[in-house]
Amino acid sequence: MALPFILGLAVGAGAVIAFKNRDNLKEKGTKLFEKSKDFANTTLEKTKENLEELKGSVCPMKKSSEEKVELKNKEEEWKR
Repeated sequence: MALPFILGLAVGAGAVIAFKNRDNLKEKGTKLFEKSKDFANTTLEKTKENLEELKGSVCPMKKSSEEKVELKNKEEEWKR
């Protein structure tokens, strides 16, 4: 029966402590937000670079495979 009372007291105490330290929490939150923003931008740039690199390596392979298919088709036509 006393559990909700104790839980309410703990939540209230936590709110008071957070209110007293709001400047510190705001500063840490801002730093965390900036770090996560930098990380997201870095990850996005690396992903773009990897995508360009992958396109560069896949496109020539695709072209060469298309050329092989065309050659096979021409060979089959000549055999007929």
